[in-house]
Amino acid sequence: MTRRRTRSSEASVELGLRGERVHLGDHIAYFWERDSEFDEAVEFLLAGLKKRDHLVVFGHDDANSRVLDVLRRKKVDVEKVRKAGRLSVVSGNPDGRELLANIGGTFQRAVDAGCKCIRLLGNIGWARPGWPADLDILSFEAKVTSAAKQFPCVVVCMYDVASLSGSVMVHGAYETHPLTISRNVLRENPYFVKVEEYLASMDEMETRAKERHIRLSHRGDTAFRGTIRTTDDTLTL
Repeated sequence: MTRRRTRSSEASVELGLRGERVHLGDHIAYFWERDSEFDEAVEFLLAGLKKRDHLVVFGHDDANSRVLDVLRRKKVDVEKVRKAGRLSVVSGNPDGRELLANIGGTFQRAVDAGCKCIRLLGNIGWARPGWPADLDILSFEAKVTSAAKQFPCVVVCMYDVASLSGSVMVHGAYETHPLTISRNVLRENPYFVKVEEYLASMDEMETRAKERHIRLSHRGDTAFRGTIRTTDDTLTL
């Protein structure tokens, strides 16, 4: 049975969602389907704004704009908060290592400025221009769990259940996040794979993706980009 993370006095950070509390260094997958669930995730940032945490909006441009719009609807003066150095917006990068370095640099600047808690709300650009191939993003997600332990931060990654493939949900969400939020219930994730074990399995993932590419090439599809999804949104690994 999956264990629910309970409201604990030992957890030092108010999550901003349904009264839950988390620890600094936690890396959480947040599953959403409805617009109201997307908007509610932004409460995670609003809770930090009240406590003078540093906020990081990370993801593809459409999602970042949407998050900022929700903040504005919640009466947040986004431009003022950015100018005050309390809100950073980080977009994608085609190199997964650069992507992680950009986030690390943003975190370090916040710490150097005296920040005691950093909150990152992320929406990864799966299959979007200017983002790494899927396998590189999977490696990135796995490494975030370790990187988060190096900073006073909480990282929440949003996963759109209605549009992402089964392979992304399994390998990108469940296997790389120690905690999950579904239907606004925070739980310890029994499917989480430790970073070293996960990264060691990347070669096998790539081999299976290439084998699928060979099969597809016989049907006229010759583009291999390290993808783990198909156009019909089925599990391919």
